[in-house]
Amino acid sequence: MSGHTVSIGLDLGTTSAKALAWATDGRVVAEATERYGVTSPRPGYVEQDANAVYLAATRAAADTIHDAAVRGGEIVSIGFSSAMHGLVPVDERGEPLGPFLTWMDRRSNAIAQGWHEDGTGARLYQRTGAPMHPMLPLCKLRWLAIEAPDIFVRASRFVSMKELLVYRWTGQWLIDHGIASATGLFDLRARRWDDEALALAGVERFRLSEPAPPTTVLREIRAGVARSLGLSPTTAIVLCSSDGALANLGVGAVNRQATALTLGTSGAVRTVTETPVFDPQGRTFCYAFDDTRCLVGGPTSSAGGVFDWLCGLLLPEIPPERRFEAAVALAMDVREGADGLILLPFLSGERAPYWYGDLRGAFVGLDLSHDRRHLLRAALESIVYAVRTVSDIVGELTGPPHALLLSGGLTHSAAFRKLIADIFGIGTWLPNTDEASASGAAMMAAVAVNAVPGLDAVRALVTYPERLAPEPEARRRYEAVYRRYRQVVEAVLPLWHPEFRPAGTTPAPSRAGAG
Repeated sequence: MSGHTVSIGLDLGTTSAKALAWATDGRVVAEATERYGVTSPRPGYVEQDANAVYLAATRAAADTIHDAAVRGGEIVSIGFSSAMHGLVPVDERGEPLGPFLTWMDRRSNAIAQGWHEDGTGARLYQRTGAPMHPMLPLCKLRWLAIEAPDIFVRASRFVSMKELLVYRWTGQWLIDHGIASATGLFDLRARRWDDEALALAGVERFRLSEPAPPTTVLREIRAGVARSLGLSPTTAIVLCSSDGALANLGVGAVNRQATALTLGTSGAVRTVTETPVFDPQGRTFCYAFDDTRCLVGGPTSSAGGVFDWLCGLLLPEIPPERRFEAAVALAMDVREGADGLILLPFLSGERAPYWYGDLRGAFVGLDLSHDRRHLLRAALESIVYAVRTVSDIVGELTGPPHALLLSGGLTHSAAFRKLIADIFGIGTWLPNTDEASASGAAMMAAVAVNAVPGLDAVRALVTYPERLAPEPEARRRYEAVYRRYRQVVEAVLPLWHPEFRPAGTTPAPSRAGAG
């Protein structure tokens, strides 16, 4: 194993930093995880300590670099992945002036909704590809300007977690096109900050980082950082892209023939396209994938976080580390369709394809014959129905996929993988990649420094130990339940938003194209 070339991938996730050392023959030779939490001091507020995230990420990277070196790896590059839509104000030294506002933070919901209703969201979407939602830094900036003007005025810059890490490691304020395009402030076709979006946010261009292509290579690490990491100061630092884009690369979904499905704390469906593809109804995002291509898809807030919450309520007697496995086993005691029970899984609002931050969940069809097994079964199924709803729309825009490539913690369950295959009704492949975003960051960094000849070569290194085909009879039964799920959602959504129109009908003027 000595003498192998290694690229490090570092992923700044919602609840943990994950680092891995990827050898250019496709093996993972070392990895480390450092966990951190989020806080919610008020309803709708979901924050993190930016310094705590930075320190955790640096520890994970240092541990992985050390272990890879011990195993004889020659480290040629480090690539960065991070969750999208986060924002923290910093002073001229790069010190945070407040908490890091995560993608889950909904304090700017009223601002997002106002821009929905007056057509601003529709107009911006046609250039940015970012559906209007309180997750967007665009909305967060406007909220800070109104509700925290002292911090807003004092801030030298407004940055993501990845930008802060890149600055502290290299001294440069840069933002890759993948993260930039998820801010709601970035013109995707022109690949530059959008003037109207900047004006709406109330922020000057110089208070944001310079947009740069994902394959941008930096070769000057601060001396103290290089020593703490155990690296040469000239080791290549590659910006890479967003966690969603890099998860696609990590599982091998780099063209229209395959769709990547991630199901962890949240969910997402994503397809890579050669050119921007915007939905006329604004139901999906279109972000930058790499230097030229785009990522079309949509995230759902309704995934593992919803199931974890329900498991905690229904199975408090089971230790948390065993709760998921026990819950899935109980759910599988009940037949498909949960005996008529459906969950609307919008416990923290919903993103794609509705983009309403104030949606809420409900069980529909409860009766006295149901027990906790039915509630758990309905939750598992509805999580998959939610991402299939997005997948169906992406398929309309980019063409139906030939295969569904999986990643995320929920897909570690064999029973859950079968559920996905049967509900989606297409071949479902499990790659040999546990940490898809970190792997994708390592792969893109390796390509950027020519350690691997290109993304097609990377794709050839991804293998699929498990390939599931849908069971015909189960697929037929799920199709009927899925249709009912869609009918229930379309019946209930107007209770929150009277302007909502089901797919295939004419949207209300203020809603059309807003996403």
